[in-house]
Amino acid sequence: MRISFQLFIMTVLLFNLLQTYVFASSQTVAEKKAGSFHYSIIADGEFLTWSIGDGKKQSEIQEGKKNQRELDRFREAVNEMSVQKFSLIIYILYLILIGIIGYILYKKCAKKREELMAIVALFAIYAIYKCYRAYEFFVAAQWDAKYYFAVLT
Repeated sequence: MRISFQLFIMTVLLFNLLQTYVFASSQTVAEKKAGSFHYSIIADGEFLTWSIGDGKKQSEIQEGKKNQRELDRFREAVNEMSVQKFSLIIYILYLILIGIIGYILYKKCAKKREELMAIVALFAIYAIYKCYRAYEFFVAAQWDAKYYFAVLT
């Protein structure tokens, strides 16, 4: 039992030493691109350096207490743009799938065509609504990113 405890302590100490060594070197912590906006966060010791851009202009900013909130909001806006872009693609694919299913049902089923087309139309309306909402959220996140980029540069 005593040997396993000592082995555990040695493993924890070794892991902490390796972790300190890894974080002592400069490394990219996070990066994301959505639309024309992008950010990259580089940890260099205790300091974080942000590289942000909007497609036309690139800027490097050292994170501090004064700009931490704006940098986080810019990051959140770019991440939200990425999520909404993915959602929009998924809902467009869903709408295409509903269209294909509707076409097949229209061709194959002559007896209950009106009932089936009503159900397909409801699914299509839902998909169109979700596409619209995803696009709306994407545009709102894009405006937020523009605002915080302008504040930071």
